[in-house]
Amino acid sequence: MKKQVIAMTTLGKNGRFGNQIFQYAFLKIYGKVFGLEVQTPRWIGNYLFNARDPKVSKRYPTVVEDEFKNEVKNIGTIDENVFEHEEPPYTNVDLWGYFQFHTSHISSYKDYVRSLFTPVPSIESFLQKGMTRLRSKGKTIIGLHLRRGDYLHYKDSELRGFFYAAPTEWYKELLEQIWPTLEEPVLFIASDDIDSVIHDFSEYSPITSNNIFDQSEMNQLFPNCNFYPDFYLLSQCDVMAISNSSFSFAASMLNVNGKSFYRPIYKAKSLVPYDPWSSRVLLWSQP
Repeated sequence: MKKQVIAMTTLGKNGRFGNQIFQYAFLKIYGKVFGLEVQTPRWIGNYLFNARDPKVSKRYPTVVEDEFKNEVKNIGTIDENVFEHEEPPYTNVDLWGYFQFHTSHISSYKDYVRSLFTPVPSIESFLQKGMTRLRSKGKTIIGLHLRRGDYLHYKDSELRGFFYAAPTEWYKELLEQIWPTLEEPVLFIASDDIDSVIHDFSEYSPITSNNIFDQSEMNQLFPNCNFYPDFYLLSQCDVMAISNSSFSFAASMLNVNGKSFYRPIYKAKSLVPYDPWSSRVLLWSQP
């Protein structure tokens, strides 16, 4: 008998890289749990992770993540309890959504998820050389992700509760607390607008991707995904302080070196500890 299918035709088009990490992870877990063939279009994971799933072979009816059931025409919905079913609730369908459920629902698949996003050898070799340079500067790498860019466009939007740019002061307050407790700490900063934030941390002599990678090689290896070196380095840090962003949250889930993780909580006006594998991906906080 021909194997039944689970597909996602919007992978690579419905959100940026962080969203794609969660979409692909959910799709692959669904296929693994229920013994289905996973089909996808081409996406950046083919290049970065050698993802080699069969191409979508036909038009399938759409099943939507429950939260978005009124946004897309569909034949049914799916929620975070899907993996509790003994049989697949849907087969031969096209999944639509972001699938950023509470990560405790997929924590038992932690090793499998991490295996999906191992970069191909040529890319990993290049990035590891940069990580070696970063580690040569100290013993404890603190990685900050400061999301700016598109988040600044949401300040007058009803979505600003999810997409808010936490102020640098919150990150500096955290550094003041933990810096003296760490062995030879080094600060690494990732941002989509590094020039607007890096000077706020000048007393810590921060390192960026631009400091440790050859830019011509970077441009050659990552012509359409120049954000990936930041993502990878964040996933290797010993301490992480993220934004309210699926990009850095996903990096924290893939991080096997991390000893402590912090995220911004608007109501607390500070960064607080969290567990990447037992948390909501995005927190609603109305500024």
